[in-house]
Amino acid sequence: MFLPHRLEIRSSQYLALILALLHLAALGSLLPLQIPVWLKLALTVAIVATLGVSIRRHALLQEAASIRGLVLKGDGTVEGLRRDGGRFDARVSGHSTDLSLLIVILLELPDSRRLCPLVFLPDSLPLEDARVLRAWLRWKLT
Repeated sequence: MFLPHRLEIRSSQYLALILALLHLAALGSLLPLQIPVWLKLALTVAIVATLGVSIRRHALLQEAASIRGLVLKGDGTVEGLRRDGGRFDARVSGHSTDLSLLIVILLELPDSRRLCPLVFLPDSLPLEDARVLRAWLRWKLT
């Protein structure tokens, strides 16, 4: 593996479907609640709004803040490339996960206490880039 290695992240139809199903389940859970109708409507609007934002930002990568690429570096850090052209450096949290069909990377940004999650499903990366990312993560997390 030659470092630095650049990964081009693609929009994920699988992630969009999963997000839609989870938000649909959240909407369905409102039905049996014994709360006023106006509150159910407000919660419905909030859930539908978060559905639109999360699909647009995380699955379709259409927002300016969406991360469209990563550069894996030899020192174990990454450089993120946003859709709007912005760049940032980050460290990968030790709580990142690599499963057979799912990779979840938690980025630690230097000016933030929150972790920035990146979810990779099989359609998010070309097969060879997914292999490189898995090998890099195993090396980084050990």
